Amino acid sequence: MFMRGLRQTTDVDYKYWSPAETMPPSEIKKLQYNRLLEQVNYLWAKSSFYHEKWQESGFCPEKLKTLEDIRYIPRLTKEEIRESQEKNPPYGMMCVPGRGPIIRIGMTSGTTGRPVLIPFTEEDYFGTYLEGHVRSAWAAGVRKEDIVHVAYGFTPFMGLASSYDSCEHLIGALVVPGGTWDSSLRLTMIEKLGITVLMGTPTYLLHLASVAEEHGIDPRKLGVRMICTAGEPGAMSAPNTGLRLEKAWGSKIYDYCGTQETNCIAWLCEEGTAHLNEDLLYFEVLDPETNEPVEPGAPGKLVVTDLVQKTHPCIRFETSDMVSGIETDTACPCGRTLSIFKGFKGRVGDIIKVRGVCVSVAGIENVIRGIEDCSDNYEYHAFKGDNGMDRIKVRIEPQKNIETELWDNIRKKVAEALHNAFMINMDVEVIPPGTLPVYKLKAKRFRDLR
Repeated sequence: MFMRGLRQTTDVDYKYWSPAETMPPSEIKKLQYNRLLEQVNYLWAKSSFYHEKWQESGFCPEKLKTLEDIRYIPRLTKEEIRESQEKNPPYGMMCVPGRGPIIRIGMTSGTTGRPVLIPFTEEDYFGTYLEGHVRSAWAAGVRKEDIVHVAYGFTPFMGLASSYDSCEHLIGALVVPGGTWDSSLRLTMIEKLGITVLMGTPTYLLHLASVAEEHGIDPRKLGVRMICTAGEPGAMSAPNTGLRLEKAWGSKIYDYCGTQETNCIAWLCEEGTAHLNEDLLYFEVLDPETNEPVEPGAPGKLVVTDLVQKTHPCIRFETSDMVSGIETDTACPCGRTLSIFKGFKGRVGDIIKVRGVCVSVAGIENVIRGIEDCSDNYEYHAFKGDNGMDRIKVRIEPQKNIETELWDNIRKKVAEALHNAFMINMDVEVIPPGTLPVYKLKAKRFRDLR
């Protein structure tokens, strides 16, 4: 098995650390440059897709003199990946010639277009992809004594595979499957099997706690000591979502995030800090209009580069995510020196500008989930007002125990909180509980009606 730096131990006091987690920032930069240079030379020689793409743009490996010279490399879009897979099925540019055999296939959800197939060799899956993910579980405190349940649907979603295999094969914990269970059966098995670690999307795990209460079960008494979320904004990007989960389950809440095309991007440590996997990936935060780097810590769109993975390296991959920024040269009480990720704001297409203010799904969610009268479900959409200007309507569901005559008070409370957060007026509509769908994977909160 190819586990780059991964170690298993029977000593429960032992902490897993990759060498990069405590490297000085200057050493991380050297490591990133050396790995980027190796990757670029490798793809120039092995990948006709990259060779042709780079040659057409005027880039060649000799131009990569410093890490900052990455700006000369043209960015990669998901549409280019899709087109390459249609032209050369099944994998297109996502499988460099000579790599194989393929032992695992992932697939994107297709929420922004046709799904992308993501193949892995054994070396890249166990040695690189899982290395990026196991750090999130270990930093959260998952150990071999735990019983883990990964509550994602059984699909080619790589968040499911990586969570399952990291905990089972690398940490050595018992992982319980249950991809087809309904919520009622899932709750029964959580209690019967003594699940101590629960993983899933924030939306679904909040829904699961609600189902428990409907069945007269107190989720805080089920013995789940830790919840790890992914797939959509959680505690890392919307702190009030983390607080809701903590209150509902009585558990410690952790969050991790990534892209299926590249790797795990960031994860929360025991101090609640989001650390980046900087030895595996190189991160750029760019101005969405100029595509120039923003100032350190400033918001922008996230571009990610694979530094290690060799089956389908994505170089300067446009994730379509808007982020709050990256803090460099910072220290964390946990002892890690990796840069700090400030969280997601939302997808590029989910963020709209109204009178100069950028409104994001993570920002709206954080406001709504900070109001106890609101349930966990909501959605928002953009539309043209009577004056032709963009407007936003937010639809919320109240808690089930709130009388209908109080709904208007909730509407006013939410409208005021949104105005205080964004300094613009939004239309708020209160709709009956149970109107909006519940998602087990990524929730679809935004609709553009303009």
